[in-house]
Amino acid sequence: MILARLALRNLLRQRRRTALTLMVVVAGFLALSLAGGFMAQTFQGLADAAIRGGLGHLQVMPRDAMGGDEAQSLEQSLPDGEALAARLRRDPAVAEVLPRIQFMGLLSNGPKSVAFLGTAVDPVLEPRHMACTEALKGGARAPGGAGSRWLSADPAAREVVLGVGLARALGASVGSSLTLMSTTREGALNAVDVEVAGLQDLGLRELNDRLLTISLATADQLLDSAMARSRLSVVLKRPQDITHAQARVQAELPGTSVKPWFELASFYRQVKLLYFAIFGFMGLVLFLIVLLATANTLLMSVMERVREFGVLRAIGLQPRQLLALLQWEGALLGLLGSALGLAATLLLRAGLNAVHLQMPAPPGTSHGYELDIHLVPIVYLLVAVGLQATIQVSALFPGLKAARLRIVEALRHV
Repeated sequence: MILARLALRNLLRQRRRTALTLMVVVAGFLALSLAGGFMAQTFQGLADAAIRGGLGHLQVMPRDAMGGDEAQSLEQSLPDGEALAARLRRDPAVAEVLPRIQFMGLLSNGPKSVAFLGTAVDPVLEPRHMACTEALKGGARAPGGAGSRWLSADPAAREVVLGVGLARALGASVGSSLTLMSTTREGALNAVDVEVAGLQDLGLRELNDRLLTISLATADQLLDSAMARSRLSVVLKRPQDITHAQARVQAELPGTSVKPWFELASFYRQVKLLYFAIFGFMGLVLFLIVLLATANTLLMSVMERVREFGVLRAIGLQPRQLLALLQWEGALLGLLGSALGLAATLLLRAGLNAVHLQMPAPPGTSHGYELDIHLVPIVYLLVAVGLQATIQVSALFPGLKAARLRIVEALRHV
């Protein structure tokens, strides 16, 4: 404890250098911690978008579903999809199972036809667990029938929800009558007339230009599906148990392939890898800055205290104790810098979140989002440990230099 008190007195005596070093440590802590909170917000947003965008926590699909393209609708499907869904709903860990059909075809207003990517869903279950209604353009039905709404629960209703780009390409609006054309399971061409119930802004231009949604009842008529389903989206009661749930569902349905959402969300994985690369590079730069700044402070301290170290050696202080003294100074700098950095991070985070800043739309998307930097204690801990280790490393060279000083030469130093 004597060395710790000496180290604290030395830091207080050299206030300007100590303050400059602390500023570097605080800036490093602040930058890395805010970046970690921003990354956490981004990852959470992408995960929610993927899960509530239709993937669910688990996807049950045919074994060869990822192996190639379908030549015709439902060529690769779960023939008894509805029965499998009812079976999975009995699992105590499953909150809901959402059957869906994925298909392609042409959408026509008469003079013009446009290719589409279609998804058939249960109009009652889907809004309870997915974000389908949140993307509706204009919200609930407005007076006079001009507003968008979700698909009707009536099995006899032939309705469709269009992406805003697809609707624009056909000049369609809510209430317009269009014709859906696609192939049945046997390869025959079929068509049904539908009414536009609503428009969706899905955030990605490619989806807005091609995606449409219909009910499973309408899809059964169009595709002659005979209760076959392309996918089953499984929503879990406890998402953190996804690994165990995947293994259990796979064992229960051995003839299928069960995938967790993050294996299917390629955009999520790509963004995560990109952010980790950026975060790692920024961390390396800050590591070097903190290393050089701390090493410079401690080295200058050694050069100015040569006679002091000579006196300490003369009264019996061992070289390893001099090294420990410099390590104590580095430790105190790291602890104080991390504490100040944490306080600055929490204050700045609260201020930025209170302002409700609107971030610009990311590449490929149609709208921005509100900045909400998350509170991530594990990031703060890792940053503090990383900075502390950096400072301790930077204190080694000055400490070794002080430990090698000869007593006589140190006492004569001017």
